[in-house]
Amino acid sequence: MNINEVIEEVMDLIDLLGLFSPIRRGALGTGAGICCEIGPSTPQEVYLDKDLYLPIDLTINGKHANLETLSEDMNKIHTLASRKVYPSGTGWKIVDIQNGSMPQVIGREDNNDWLMASSLNIMVYFE
Repeated sequence: MNINEVIEEVMDLIDLLGLFSPIRRGALGTGAGICCEIGPSTPQEVYLDKDLYLPIDLTINGKHANLETLSEDMNKIHTLASRKVYPSGTGWKIVDIQNGSMPQVIGREDNNDWLMASSLNIMVYFE
């Protein structure tokens, strides 16, 4: 089971959206950007052959001086939930991507950069 490979594929899908900044893992830096990190996950179903269906919570944070730019691009990320075909790899397949929480303003920094957060639920089947 390679969760990092799954997240890299989702990040590649997000980068194809042409946002103001490529997405990266970890925390936001000092300037404008978009980042993601996974939250705790528990298998939803485990089968006799030890295959499992795992929902992965992917938290997405964004920062930009222009709230409209930030909001527009954060909302673009959530268009992934309308896709019909998702990536797969050796031993895994993304079954669905759902909107966990839609983008919302969570604050503003002292330098006037806006902060937004949202999440995606990535449903993955692991063989």
